[in-house]
Amino acid sequence: MGTVTTIPTGNAPTAVTTSTSPTAGSAPVLVIDDAGRGETTLRWLANAGYRTAFATDGDSVLRLVRAELMHLVVSELYVPCAEGACVVSALKSERMRLPRLRVLVHSRHTSPADDAWALEAGCDGVLHKPGSADALIREVRRLDGGDSAEPGAATGSRSPL
Repeated sequence: MGTVTTIPTGNAPTAVTTSTSPTAGSAPVLVIDDAGRGETTLRWLANAGYRTAFATDGDSVLRLVRAELMHLVVSELYVPCAEGACVVSALKSERMRLPRLRVLVHSRHTSPADDAWALEAGCDGVLHKPGSADALIREVRRLDGGDSAEPGAATGSRSPL
């Protein structure tokens, strides 16, 4: 799978799993879950060859994104940060400065209102947990530019993947 390194990012350390697989992107995929339950998502991404980073708080995510260390974020929907109610909203403001930034919501919140809020906040796609490894990897590849699938194919998906 790779090696695990700890990067201090504030109150909670962020674990980074590295991979030398040819499918791994140039920057890690940042997974954020304020409940600390991102193990399955991290494992699916690592098994597909992606380098991953994990954060449990929105402020760490913003620091990593602003330092241009991350360009693909897989986030739970409502993760708080100091700049507002939610890191997903704060990331939208970074899109002008970092046009490569892509945000995929991978959430246990499955209502149509939650999906609409995520899309209005500027997310590039919405998947529902628990979901499947295939659906998550397909969407990450699309957002990372490694798949020619139709943009938004998983956006607003209502099926329990």
